[in-house]
Formats: sequence, C-alpha cells, structure tokens
Amino acid sequence: MGRVRRSVTTQYDQVGEQFLRAQRAAPVRAHRQAFRARMRGSLAGKRLLDAGCGYGHDLAYFARRGAVVYGIDPSAAMITAARRLNPTVTDLSVQPVQRMTFRNRFFDVVVSIYALHNAPNLRQAFRELHRILKPGGILLYVVQHPLFIFQARKTKRYHARETYSFTIPDMATPCTIRQPTHTFSEYFNPYVLDRFEVLDFVEGREPVPMWLLVKLRRR
Repeated sequence: MGRVRRSVTTQYDQVGEQFLRAQRAAPVRAHRQAFRARMRGSLAGKRLLDAGCGYGHDLAYFARRGAVVYGIDPSAAMITAARRLNPTVTDLSVQPVQRMTFRNRFFDVVVSIYALHNAPNLRQAFRELHRILKPGGILLYVVQHPLFIFQARKTKRYHARETYSFTIPDMATPCTIRQPTHTFSEYFNPYVLDRFEVLDFVEGREPVPMWLLVKLRRR
C-alpha cells in the first residue's frame, strides 16, 4: 500500500507541468460546472479547505466568494505551482488527506475535485475529513466514477484492488495518470453514512459516466 501511495503522489512531481497545461487548456468541464452549481450560499468568512488542490485551479474562485481559503496536496510540485499561480492564497501545504495537521472541527467547508479517489484508504480519508469539519459543515467532492474506472480497467473484476493507468479522455492535451481503484461501497460505507448526511448525488451524463459528485453534511 505504501508503494501505491508514493506512486500516485509522486507522479504529479513528474508529470505536473503537463497536467497543468492540459487542464488550463481545457474549457470548464461538466463536473466543475456541476460542482460550482452546488456551492450555494455565502462563503464569506468561512474557513474552506481544498483537499487535493493540485495547482490551485479553484482557489481564486473560492477566495472571490469570500472564503478564508486553505489548500493541501500530497505533491510538492503541485503546491509549488499553486503558490505561483495564486500568490494571495497563503495557507497552502504539502500533506495527504489521510493524515492532516489541522485541529479538530476547524473547517466550515471542505471541497475536493478529482482528488479524493487518489487516496488508497478511503475510510481513513473520510475519518480525517469528519475530524476537521465542524458539526453541520459541508463536504463536497467529485471523483472518478467507479463504473468508468471499471470499464477502463484491463482486469474485469470490480472488487479487485489495483492501481491502473489511463489517459484522461476529455482534456485538450492527452495526459496519462495512475490511481487506485475504488467501489461505490467505499464512498458510501457504514462509517460515512453514520457520520454524514447525504445532501446531493450527481453522476456524469456520458454514456459511461466519468464522474460522481457527492455533497455531504457532517452530523
């Protein structure tokens, strides 16, 4: 498992600039449109964490909405890029979502866009996300759809645990990445359902849905 975590994390130190160029060349994609449509209400003065912020694509958007913005990513290269592209966002740090240094009940909102699925241990990730959120706090995340992952895998065993490589299909410049596989039951396991209320659940409209969006409220 340690090798999987290092492999997924360090890939962005190696392909980070390619990934950044591909992302910035792409239009606002459907998953991000769906995500922003669900960022309702005022963020003014609220502590918001972008968990897996990458190069900081959305940090300025959250800041414009009035949030006190924090960002983390396990890749040092991505945090370096985020600092360069978002000089006014100062609370950026290199750390994994499975083991964060923030104190308990610190954040009003935690968001994660195409990052949470990189956590090899989702139960531990949700444990940490629950820990750092205030009661009533919102967790809004987008991940690769398990069906899309299953369709893309060479090993046609849904529950098999593996790390696989694929080329992101809807980016202007092709970019190949690796990530661990997950199932629906990992995102909606008893630990999650006992500690969060499900507010919204949206799937991509592609023939095989590419993404899954979930909005939760901490109990």
